[in-house]
Amino acid sequence: MARPQPAELWAELNPRQQTYLTAIYNADQNAEANQRGGAFDWGHGPPASEWRWQTFSIKAPKGLVGRTAIQYELASKDEHDQGAGSSLAALRRRGLIELTEDLVQTMFGSVPRVRVKLTTLGRATARAGLGHAAPKSPPRGMLSEWLWSNLVRLYRAGPDGMPSVSPRGTPYEERAPSHKARLFLERYQGRTEGPLMTSKRVSSGEPFESYLGHTVYPTEERVFLTDAGRDHYEKHVRCYAELWPDVDAPIPNELPEDAHKSLDDHKVHKPRGLLARPPFLLLVAIVHADLTDHLWVRKQWGQVWRNYGNTPPKELAELPSGITNTRPITRSTTAPTKLLTFRGGPLAEQTEVPTWLYPSYGRNQPQGVKILHVTDAGRAHYATHLETYRGLYDDVDAPDAPPEWKALCPGQ
Repeated sequence: MARPQPAELWAELNPRQQTYLTAIYNADQNAEANQRGGAFDWGHGPPASEWRWQTFSIKAPKGLVGRTAIQYELASKDEHDQGAGSSLAALRRRGLIELTEDLVQTMFGSVPRVRVKLTTLGRATARAGLGHAAPKSPPRGMLSEWLWSNLVRLYRAGPDGMPSVSPRGTPYEERAPSHKARLFLERYQGRTEGPLMTSKRVSSGEPFESYLGHTVYPTEERVFLTDAGRDHYEKHVRCYAELWPDVDAPIPNELPEDAHKSLDDHKVHKPRGLLARPPFLLLVAIVHADLTDHLWVRKQWGQVWRNYGNTPPKELAELPSGITNTRPITRSTTAPTKLLTFRGGPLAEQTEVPTWLYPSYGRNQPQGVKILHVTDAGRAHYATHLETYRGLYDDVDAPDAPPEWKALCPGQ
């Protein structure tokens, strides 16, 4: 049976259910806007799995605890609390929301609280019904609208650059990049092509003699587009014109031969039977650990044994090389499962580390430490498809595979 489309799901809802879904959607979007603002102000908020939960109601007299934001919106549309349970249940049955009930501490003691979270399908359904477009996400390696506008101003400034600090009242199109923009464009080293901008002090006038008799050479700090920044601009300017049309970016008369024509040039067409980016990043990590014979547990726990004057047990040295924490590599929670359950055979295995291998000496022993390590099938898959993966994910530093790994593939 075909899965209903968001527009069809919206049409199936009665007016009351549509009103409830709209109120929950608005609360969700307000929370998302607040999180974006916190990130812009250098905040480090909780993950989306936490902040997307919104309080629907507190089961106490409204005169004492007030109304929630969702209840205020429902009340403004003449929707009252009677029948709220059935409307929420109908939305949950369709997979549009999640519901939970807990206790919240108030000045009157603990009272029940109903919390609601919009699902991905629920968000798409609300957008379909309200005519809202989903926010654009730039392809990997491209800049946000805010950073792109900063890069455009630098490009317009030309080879002379612009002062690093703009006086109050400077028009926006002539304003220097902010300190945070410089952090990403100048100092951020995660880009394979290098920093997109740089800064340096240059002469700003004729030398003069100070009242102390010293010769003063006036200088000022200016910011410039680097060669990498100019290449990035000219290669992707037509993509950005499609992605962020509100930014007035001039298109040069002459563009490099490898300049992209549209966002379609950023689409990755993954051949069937290959890994998506998150599980491939994990595969690269465990392959690198296998090639370098690296295991954090083996190194750190062994050092603890030696610090106490003991020889590490041989079982610790016999643990397979791999990784114990996938979060620094990818935030995907399903990527390990993709490797463990790969259709052509598991590309990785998990080995649980016995707690007794850690010398506790009265301290708490680490619990549930598991090693994700590559299998022979994983080595063969990596070696066989490495060049294809490098073409798909050219920004990933994938190490070379030993020639003998291809022979591990069944049938070769």
